Amino acid sequence: MKIGILYICTGVYDFFWKSFYLSAERYFFQEYSWNREYFVFTDASSIYGEFENEHIHRIYQENQGWPDNTMKRFEMFLRIRDQLENQMDYLFFFNANMEFLSPVGEDILPTEKENGLVGALHTWYFDQHKWNCPYERRRMSFAFIPYWKGKHYFQGSLLGGTTTAFLKMCDTCNRWIDNDLKNNIVPIWHDESIINKYYLLHPPKVLDCRYNYCEIRNLPVERKIVYKDKTKYFSFENLKRPSYEVYPLMPGRNIIKILNLMEWIWRKIVSII
Repeated sequence: MKIGILYICTGVYDFFWKSFYLSAERYFFQEYSWNREYFVFTDASSIYGEFENEHIHRIYQENQGWPDNTMKRFEMFLRIRDQLENQMDYLFFFNANMEFLSPVGEDILPTEKENGLVGALHTWYFDQHKWNCPYERRRMSFAFIPYWKGKHYFQGSLLGGTTTAFLKMCDTCNRWIDNDLKNNIVPIWHDESIINKYYLLHPPKVLDCRYNYCEIRNLPVERKIVYKDKTKYFSFENLKRPSYEVYPLMPGRNIIKILNLMEWIWRKIVSII
């Protein structure tokens, strides 16, 4: 069986590649029946290990800046669709700043009932009520999730699934993002907002915080995969942040919240009648 590891490290993010790669070689799907193939999208002229390991495939990717480096990830993956479809059984994407700390393998594989997909709970929102989760609340966006919907809030740092299910997700999410951009809309948390909408419609296997642990949190759980605090390495300008330009004011957000609540109440009244 072959598992494809999708990894984006343009600009300064190639700094994280070596530690991620070495930890994956030590802990990720070490069962002898699995072969790991690394597909690394980067503008670096070379990356650690590529000349020693024929399973590392460096794919040139222009540094598109923020937020396109993350929001266009599905478009990047679809560029090598034929290669992925023909060669891989499963696909997993990991954020550049992630690192394995203990063995991870078939325990994260999804079932058919889980739509062949895998999602990881957000370390900072896994215990929050859905009303407090930062879903996209504007109706004009394809990422829109009303306040009365939603169950889990997934972080965009770890995505996975069977090759067929994963690429189907990429197709849909890429189309939604393109349509939003054509309408001058940028979802509040970019690709993460789109992913949460897709997972709402196609519930995945849910990975708890052990598999997506923020290193600055202090939770009483085993740490299998951590994501590093970027502020230790880069300035704020390089960090992920919400689209304040298109979702700027708290009063506006409160109005949207009230309108969504009114619609929910109306739906309840209609269902009773």
